[in-house]
Amino acid sequence: MKDLKITQLEETVLEIISWGDEYEETPAECFGNIMDSFNGSKNQLKGVLGSLITKDLIWEGEYPNGLNSYHLNN
Repeated sequence: MKDLKITQLEETVLEIISWGDEYEETPAECFGNIMDSFNGSKNQLKGVLGSLITKDLIWEGEYPNGLNSYHLNN
C-alpha cells in the first residue's frame, strides 16, 4: 500500500466523522453535522469530502431519511 498524504483539514473531517453514530456497521455523519464542527466554508468541506472519497478513506451512503451519510472506510 502506498503512503497517503493526509492534510490537516482531511484529518479534522475524519475525526468529526469518527464521532458519528454507528450506521451500517461504521461511524457515519451527515454533511450538516460535519459542517457544524468544521471550521471552514461549505465549498472547502465539499472538497475535503471529495478528496477523502478519492483516497478511499470514506464512502458516501444515504440514511433512511434521504440525507447523504459519510462513513469511515474500515
